[in-house]
Amino acid sequence: MVFPHKSILNQYKIPIALPYKRMTEMSDEPEFNAHEPLHIYKNQQVTININREKTGKRVAYNHSVNKDKQQVIADTIQTKKIDFTKLLPAELCSYIVSMLDFQTLLTIPYVSRAWAHLFYIDELWRLRMVENDWKLKIPAHLTLTEEEKSYYYWFKQRYQLEIRWNTGKVASHYLIGHTDSVYCVQFDEHKIITGSRDRTIKIWDLHHYQCVHTLEGHQGSVLCLKFNDKVIISGSTDTTVIIWDIRTKRIRGRLHGHILGVSEISFDDKYIISSSKDYTIRVWSSTTFQPIRMIRGHWGPVNSIQHKGNYLVSASSDTLIKLWEVSTGNLIREFAGHKHGLACVRFDGKYIVSGSNDRTIRVWNAMTGECLMKFEGHSELVRNLRFDGDRVVSASYDQTIRVWDIKTGACSLKFQSGHTSWIFDVHFDKKRIVSSSHDCRVLVMDFTHQLDTRCLDL
Repeated sequence: MVFPHKSILNQYKIPIALPYKRMTEMSDEPEFNAHEPLHIYKNQQVTININREKTGKRVAYNHSVNKDKQQVIADTIQTKKIDFTKLLPAELCSYIVSMLDFQTLLTIPYVSRAWAHLFYIDELWRLRMVENDWKLKIPAHLTLTEEEKSYYYWFKQRYQLEIRWNTGKVASHYLIGHTDSVYCVQFDEHKIITGSRDRTIKIWDLHHYQCVHTLEGHQGSVLCLKFNDKVIISGSTDTTVIIWDIRTKRIRGRLHGHILGVSEISFDDKYIISSSKDYTIRVWSSTTFQPIRMIRGHWGPVNSIQHKGNYLVSASSDTLIKLWEVSTGNLIREFAGHKHGLACVRFDGKYIVSGSNDRTIRVWNAMTGECLMKFEGHSELVRNLRFDGDRVVSASYDQTIRVWDIKTGACSLKFQSGHTSWIFDVHFDKKRIVSSSHDCRVLVMDFTHQLDTRCLDL
């Protein structure tokens, strides 16, 4: 930071502390008075002249406050308070306030009306939004009030959301309707879709927490499902994969090939990929529903898969994670480190996060195979997890849901009273965590209760 020239300070009548002369006894060891204030000037060079005299004393010039003059200076301050908002241009005042840390900034409105005016300058809060990489996305059809047109209003909403993620403040809602264990769940902005041991798939209205559709077609437990804006794809203990039309709720196709239960589904516009308890992975065409290839390589049930582009990651009860090339079925790399079988794995193209019966979660570099981080805290099987950005959310048979920092491995939140039995699946976004359990319920933990998130780009 460049300090103002003395003439500029004089122009605005801002006082400058003058050096004073202090006599000190010379000794071989320095003496410090614990009650005398210590001032450190990091950006100014202060010249100290020391005159050694026969009397054994030295003279030092410095800018710290002499105890004998403290009362005089205090009296001067009381009579000559300087409010820079009355001396400096508004633009400069606004800039000075923008340099404050957030907690200090919150005290500004309590100083005076003039300072409160600085606090509510919209540009100040726009800059705070930019600093935190918080963005707005205002729908074209939305009409905003005068208050809602300010960055200050949306900063408050986004800041409160962040505080709730740090403290675990949520509003909880339960979805009741399945008659047996709920094995899988997925959601978007409008709906939650769940699959159960009762052989049904239910579609729920996310805003009213009501079941709006029930799909029946599997002859066994629905172990897994995924959906997009066109289809729902589900896998079952009946060994089949069903493709449902999300608009009509009718079956568009049924895939046969596995000889044991289908444990996980991953799909895009090109491939439908399924894993099974029969130790295999099968790849199908998303357009024709015809089989493309079968991938073998694990020595135990393949419990979880996820693919990005042409890369597929699988996790098995054989304790190994494998990275495959989808177009050829070739094995690229193995990841060894877990001491017991794996229950879940997630892959974003760069990192792999896995959960195991050894009660740990591991983060891997997908390209090098290096284990980057190990999370410990769950007391039973880590049944499922998701990750996004720096946040990992895991669900366990210990009946807890935990939130982790992917960079440090620290557990920032622990929810332990939401379910009364094993937790099978968990999903999350910036607004909520949704989980399903052996207790037949789906739990929605909403971090945005009574917050306005309509224009927040989350």
